[in-house]
Amino acid sequence: MTKDDAITVITTVRDGDAFLDGYFANLYKILRPQDRAILVDDGSVNPVMLPDQPTRIKLICSSPIGRGAALNLAISNATTRLIAIQDIDDVSHPDRLSIQTAFLMDHPNALAFATGQETATPNARNPWHQIPATRLYRSNPLHHSSLAFHRDIWEMANGYDPALPCCIDLDFYLRAASLPMTSIWQFRRQLITRNTNPATRHFASIPDPVYQETLRIVLARHRLAIAPPHWIRIFDLKRLSGIGR
Repeated sequence: MTKDDAITVITTVRDGDAFLDGYFANLYKILRPQDRAILVDDGSVNPVMLPDQPTRIKLICSSPIGRGAALNLAISNATTRLIAIQDIDDVSHPDRLSIQTAFLMDHPNALAFATGQETATPNARNPWHQIPATRLYRSNPLHHSSLAFHRDIWEMANGYDPALPCCIDLDFYLRAASLPMTSIWQFRRQLITRNTNPATRHFASIPDPVYQETLRIVLARHRLAIAPPHWIRIFDLKRLSGIGR
């Protein structure tokens, strides 16, 4: 049986061969003895193969099912209470898991993010700050590859929605935030290094019309529960006109 602060790193990939060596090398550096990792191969042309000694790493191969369904498949196979999301081409810092698990042990109803880029030195007394759902309605400042949470939240929120036109993580965040006592927090320090180069990002850019339509569906789905101030609704008009994301 794993320790209460054990965490499973969840990753999905399709045709990400160029990133696998770096991904596995990073896992071996960050996983503590009690931690695990699950990688879902979402229908790669060249099936993923684990390293020769895949200690604590589980590979699940599937037909192409899409990122939302692949995330659900991976999380459903996790045996730890805690979950961390990481993209195949991002790199977690050595202290990422220990910092996020410590926070989640004290805040079991939280979605715990880190910043996606380095920011000003955080206040040592309070390096975590809470982000309200209304802030996410206006625009999403969170990077999904830095997320950690209790598996119970994923179950109560009914996981990621694989039926959306594309996988927008914001939908999961807002469904989780609507649960009793659940809150969203961000650590004011970078705990992952993001690959922000469009030429080398693994996940292809979602066509803007598909993204905008999915975002419209997601915001309409959660508008009543979020009850955003009227002035924030101006962002709806901007999105409908295709201005920004």
